[in-house]
Amino acid sequence: MRSLALFALAACSSPASPPAQPVMPPAAPADAAVARVAIDAQPDVSLTAPAHAFRFTSAMRTETWTLWFESGVAMLNVQPASGALTTYRGTATESASVVIEVASPTAKLKLDCKRATRELEPACDAAAAKSKKKPAKVRVDALDCFHADFKEPMPFGPLPGIEYVADGACAGYRVMR
Repeated sequence: MRSLALFALAACSSPASPPAQPVMPPAAPADAAVARVAIDAQPDVSLTAPAHAFRFTSAMRTETWTLWFESGVAMLNVQPASGALTTYRGTATESASVVIEVASPTAKLKLDCKRATRELEPACDAAAAKSKKKPAKVRVDALDCFHADFKEPMPFGPLPGIEYVADGACAGYRVMR
């Protein structure tokens, strides 16, 4: 009987009064799509800015990186020999160096690029590389771009660009073909 009385009392009681101030839901996290739209809204500097390229070639992988920047906007394409092109977009801050801060849908990348002049071997033909005659070096205005994960810079040069060949008869830094 006692439990029936408690049940009847609970059923007849009035609901709790509403709070004086409405409770605000917690702020939703920023939508990643918003940042992506902002990146995509940037002008396509590859249409107007000069291209600078760097290629890394080894027995394990080959990648070509192409960089464009002007008026504070940067774009970087990374193209493996086999695989999908990844496009990074973001900013370029020019002072004593050029700081490139770009992002793709899945990654961010920061490069600190210093202007330099490099003496490079000309483009290499592996069959001709075995000859004893050394071809004349080529002077190239470059951007030595440093990434936090690597000790050596990635040198970007005006097209056709600069290539680093890791092994074989053509090993070393040279002008791309």
